[in-house]
Amino acid sequence: MNDALTRLRSREDELTRVQRIGQIGGLEVDLREGGFRNTRSPEYLAVHGLPPDAVNESHEAWVARIHPEDRDRVLSHFHRSVFSADMDYECEYRIVRPSDGETRWILAKAEIQRDAADKPIRLVGAHIDITARRTAEEQRELIARELQHRIGNIFAVVGSLISMAARAEPASAKFAADIAGRIAALSRAHSLVLDPKDDGASDNLLDLVGRLIAPYRSGEPPQITVAGAHVAVGRAAATAIALVIHELATNAVKHGALSVPTGHVEIAIEAADERVLLRWSERGGPVIVGAPQRRGFGSLLVDRAVSAQLRAEMQFDWQPAGLVVTIDMPAARIRV
Repeated sequence: MNDALTRLRSREDELTRVQRIGQIGGLEVDLREGGFRNTRSPEYLAVHGLPPDAVNESHEAWVARIHPEDRDRVLSHFHRSVFSADMDYECEYRIVRPSDGETRWILAKAEIQRDAADKPIRLVGAHIDITARRTAEEQRELIARELQHRIGNIFAVVGSLISMAARAEPASAKFAADIAGRIAALSRAHSLVLDPKDDGASDNLLDLVGRLIAPYRSGEPPQITVAGAHVAVGRAAATAIALVIHELATNAVKHGALSVPTGHVEIAIEAADERVLLRWSERGGPVIVGAPQRRGFGSLLVDRAVSAQLRAEMQFDWQPAGLVVTIDMPAARIRV
């Protein structure tokens, strides 16, 4: 009996140490009779900057600690989860700690136990301090916005230089206008890669790809075309797809079908059985003798976007007549 008790206490000490290192606090909420009777672990109190006697803090005290800008959203989500048939609860939000006034980001994850009539009985979960992660994300977003701003300025300067040159050579005005238009389209395509919150982003995959290839559609007939099914696409997936299309188009301009006037790229989109196929087919370009010997940073970035964000499979077929790339994506991931 003593050995079992010793092992149990050892495991409890180990769990406490892991929670302290990971900045994870446990909680339990008695939900019977529509109430919110809380029990907080010592690690929870440390994360939230609460004194030891706050182990049974009131529901109202937790609400007051939520950042004012997040409070309505968090409360609405919490009540909707508890008083529906949901079995899981998850939410990210900010708190203002009473102990030091610091604003901290919390990831709350919990399971909701229910009786046979689906009435809530108990919520058991954890609060994880994710402030470091959110701070890093905000810094990356700031760098991305700055990069977008600088690249946008470069496109604007290049467009202005072309317009100035055209004024000096009136005979070249039409050609200059065409080039300026293509540069403007390329700038819009870049904005999708650099800014997933771009208000111009499409919610349709066919339209999205059409916008991305607009800078490369020159001549009659155009060198690059897109056709196929209309598929809903979400913001996160749009960013990943924009990266892929931009990389394929850039490589086609440098080495593939778009590097010669006779080349052509056909993009086909197919949807069936909750899968979406995007096929990129090049023809009429330089003869391909095999796969490239080395892969650049852009290719590695595309691989990560396809696997991590789209959960997709990407295949390269280096045919002598031209490269064929097939991306097999779950429709559910594209909608995210």
